[in-house]
Amino acid sequence: MELSDSASEKLALSEIDTALKRLIKVWAAVKKSRKEWDFKTSTQTLEVLTEELGKFSDRWVEQQTVILNALQANQDFVSSDDYPIELENALKAVGIPVKGEFPNYEFPPFKLTFSREQGVVRLSVGRRSQQIKAFAPEQLAPWVSGQYRRVIDSKFDAARFCRELISTYEMLNRLMLQKEEVVWGQSVPLKDIYRLLTMKQSTKQDYPEPLFIYDLARLKEQTEIRYDRYQFELEPSRNQASSFLLVNSQGQESRVSTLAIHLVETEG
Repeated sequence: MELSDSASEKLALSEIDTALKRLIKVWAAVKKSRKEWDFKTSTQTLEVLTEELGKFSDRWVEQQTVILNALQANQDFVSSDDYPIELENALKAVGIPVKGEFPNYEFPPFKLTFSREQGVVRLSVGRRSQQIKAFAPEQLAPWVSGQYRRVIDSKFDAARFCRELISTYEMLNRLMLQKEEVVWGQSVPLKDIYRLLTMKQSTKQDYPEPLFIYDLARLKEQTEIRYDRYQFELEPSRNQASSFLLVNSQGQESRVSTLAIHLVETEG
């Protein structure tokens, strides 16, 4: 029975590993004997090294063909319709709630894009992106999972986020209504809030829009959005152009376009 391409490649790699280990061992002996001026051993080991190099050269021609054939088979698979199926299964197996179709996937706040032509896979959050050249699902999926978990498992400082929203809301509220005092309960566009939060270019790079949207989703997932004396209301919208699409931890989607903050009267 003929060996499969995978088994043939494993055998080829094993033989090359063995040959290289032998060469390294002989080369170490050559260097040691030369350092010690051990003329007899130097002559003997150089002869052995020449012989081993000749054997390796002969083996390499044959094994290189096996490896190149296996490489081509992998490339053909990545170009096939079966690759996205295996890829998506691998991503889901490590907990990635992947949506979309090859070569473009989304799982907030990330986007995963494949470029077969360039030989790279890009994982991005806004304009911030990382890339990897590994297309093997069993190698790629754990890497994507590591980057994803780093964000979603990070502690959400809801109090700090609420303070930032209040401060920005107050400024925009006064500007929009041209009043010196804040009119609590007035709706303010969330896109304007994000623009004001990230006026500095460096801030925008550190806090891209998808992360802001992700934080809004985490905030909205709370039963009641309260901070100190303030009640937050993320108001829905059907207009895609002026709204943000929020996806909660259960995969449920909602569109919001404005924020209204109400000043809650305290008893006593």
